Amino acid sequence: MGSSWSFLVSYPEVYISISCFLCISLLRLIRRCQKSAIPVNWPVVGMLPFLLRNLYHIHDKAADFLHEAGWNSMVFGPWFLNMNFFVTCDPATANHCLNGNFKKYPKGSDFAEMLDFLGGAILVSDFESWEYQRHMVMVNLGSRAFRSFAMSTITRKAGTTLLPYLDYMAKLGSEVELEGVFMRFFLDVTYSTAFATDLDSLSMSRPIHAFGQATKEVEEGVLFRHMMPPWLWKFLRVLNVGSEKKMANARVVIDGFIFKEIAKRKTEGNKESQGDVLSLLMKWPMDPSMSEQQMTLFRRDTVMAFIFAAKDLVAVTLTWFFYMMCKHPHVEARILKEIKALQSTTLRGNLSVLEGDMLRRAVYLQAALLETLRLFPAAPFEEVEAFADDVLPNGARISKGTRIVFSIYAMGRAEGIWGKDCLEFRPERWVSKSGGLLHVPGYKFLAFNSGPRSCVGKDLAFSNMKMVVASIIYNFKMELVEGHAVMPQSSIVLHTRNGVMVRLKRRETAA
Repeated sequence: MGSSWSFLVSYPEVYISISCFLCISLLRLIRRCQKSAIPVNWPVVGMLPFLLRNLYHIHDKAADFLHEAGWNSMVFGPWFLNMNFFVTCDPATANHCLNGNFKKYPKGSDFAEMLDFLGGAILVSDFESWEYQRHMVMVNLGSRAFRSFAMSTITRKAGTTLLPYLDYMAKLGSEVELEGVFMRFFLDVTYSTAFATDLDSLSMSRPIHAFGQATKEVEEGVLFRHMMPPWLWKFLRVLNVGSEKKMANARVVIDGFIFKEIAKRKTEGNKESQGDVLSLLMKWPMDPSMSEQQMTLFRRDTVMAFIFAAKDLVAVTLTWFFYMMCKHPHVEARILKEIKALQSTTLRGNLSVLEGDMLRRAVYLQAALLETLRLFPAAPFEEVEAFADDVLPNGARISKGTRIVFSIYAMGRAEGIWGKDCLEFRPERWVSKSGGLLHVPGYKFLAFNSGPRSCVGKDLAFSNMKMVVASIIYNFKMELVEGHAVMPQSSIVLHTRNGVMVRLKRRETAA
């Protein structure tokens, strides 16, 4: 201490210079934080301040960050917490991982543990288990029986619940929170498609059905797990407190409903089986070495994966779609003109339900749905895990076990992929000069994943959405409630933060 003090007294300019250098460096770092979208990798805490500061609008901030960083970057969490991952919106990286080197980039055990409520379902499985389940899903969900049952279910539900509810609200002149309506409607549709049993949960005067509330709480728990250090949520899971207790209780509710449906089918037999998911599973030949309990769990996991993949994703896509229609009435007018030219309807009272088969030729309608998914992907990110050391197309070296997160939200807003008008809603970008749909490779448009894991239910999802959209547009005109702010929520499914408030009017031509 004495020698340091003597040195300070003898050479004060040295200490002044060092202090000035540190202060200037800190000020430059702070200014960089303010001007640049790229987060600072701070000592000890890493980029955690960036994540916390932008928690409620993380998708937009991540897009800005990636676009400035050249589409690829490591994200560093606090030291020793195992929160580092590689984030990208680069089509070349997506093609490399999801197509060319698919087997090197499985979902991984960490991902499966974060979504442990799915058991061993296809969404979290890898290698041989995934290949077997992929084959089973393609056979069953690709069957004529399932497609016919699924389309008849959503058409029936639209005609008997959704359109009458919207008509009632239009007559009252009341405001409608659109996402809540779609979430309840597709809870009904998905449950009916899975079990051939109606929940009838669309009534907004009643609390959301217990099964729907449980699936929502599980989704919230998964988001918490993604944002927290693994050791923290695992510790909470052991103690069964906080979000983990809520998630565990929700899983009990979900399992109660699913196991009840499976037990009922075993008791009553599958004599009057339809094309619902459970009927098809009950008829699927199981491995004879499996016990009865293992077969039941397999069916439970498969049904849960179907519900998880189908319910919220379609609901939020339609929510964003109608938000875009309210903001772009010329697009809605062109869709209305297209569906009137193709018109083939089934009357439900004084309401018209447009037929799904006819809408296959509605090219501009599908282009508008694709454009919605580009700007507002229902699943805003996808992730895999490196199974071995690798080098990405941009030269980045990836170590075994590294999580790679694909920001689908940022990819859809990248000027280098979609052009200078990338932030504009323009369905015409999906229509060719000959009037057909333009093909965009999956690795540039990841809304339905890419490569071997591409969504099996993509065609059915479009058929469902086109039928619902066309039926609503044909019967009703929507207007946004003035002053209501609409923005994305930071979640694993791209919900709206405050919902979408609209008013409806019956179209004169449909009344």
